[in-house]
Amino acid sequence: MKIIYLCLFITLSSTLTSFSQNVLTEDFNFKPADSLENSGEWRLTGINTKYNIKVASPGLDYNGYVGSGIGNSCLISNSGNGDIVYRNFTEPITSGSVYMSFMLKLDSLPTTFTQGYCISYNPNTGGTNLNTALYIKRLSSSNFNLGVRKIGTIDYSNSVFKINKTYLIVLKYSIIAGNDNDESSLYAFETGVPNVEPSIPLSSTNNGTDFTGQASVYINNNYAQTGLEGCRIFIDGIRVGNSWSTSVLAVPTSVSEPTASSNEWIEFVPNPVNISTKIKYQIPTNSQVKINIFNASGMHCSELLNEYQESGHHEIEWSPGELPIGVYSCTIQFNEQQSTKKLIVIK
Repeated sequence: MKIIYLCLFITLSSTLTSFSQNVLTEDFNFKPADSLENSGEWRLTGINTKYNIKVASPGLDYNGYVGSGIGNSCLISNSGNGDIVYRNFTEPITSGSVYMSFMLKLDSLPTTFTQGYCISYNPNTGGTNLNTALYIKRLSSSNFNLGVRKIGTIDYSNSVFKINKTYLIVLKYSIIAGNDNDESSLYAFETGVPNVEPSIPLSSTNNGTDFTGQASVYINNNYAQTGLEGCRIFIDGIRVGNSWSTSVLAVPTSVSEPTASSNEWIEFVPNPVNISTKIKYQIPTNSQVKINIFNASGMHCSELLNEYQESGHHEIEWSPGELPIGVYSCTIQFNEQQSTKKLIVIK
């Protein structure tokens, strides 16, 4: 009987794992660079042009989103035909729905910018069949529309978006029984992160050929003259999963950061943090030391330390208490210098 229960438990656990999965997390946690190509798992496809997709600092912030305030961002900018890069999922999604969430910000809309797409899926069948693409249409020097295109016509929403503001975007591809009726949908939020998927998307379309699944994310910098000439588009905090909870609400399991200086570092044991963590740090000289915790929106959460300390290694224990799950920043100030590192709170 115990063997039967054990087998049943393993079967159920495996089923739950296969049904609920995050297949891509990208916080552009690379040092600022002229090209995203070959950073992490990003690869170039097509012609290598002189207009690269860049790694830009800082990253984007959107209050409440799990990808907010981590690492840097990618910058799409050009004065003509630019590159296209892609990153594969850890495994294709071939049933149900595919969700991709990310933060988006535009900071310029010149007259050379008409309409075009900047990010999309590519299917598991190989080749280049970019679909469920986010389209941007210029309305004025400060306003734009967003739309989605499966593979045929573009469905633009009537909502008006503004430059210099960060939005949370979700692109969904739904695999539906039947022929050429799969649906591509767009959600966009300017505040808040819904705990459940809204019943009605901002825009959606089923126009065009169906795909058996999705396998990668493509970022397009006006490749083949898509209408984004002169753009400046920032994308950050990409999450892809087979549900709202494994993309939009997906809590990261680790945070990596650019290498710190050898004589001033911060380490959390453990990280992610559940009940408590030890904050281990090193300061190069004797100084007044302040340690503070901030949430992803920059709001001060708690002061852990404010005292004079000698140079060398130190540690302090911290408990998140009633703080909600998410990504936080631990800042250590000493001798008019500052070091910051991310930590994750889980429950």
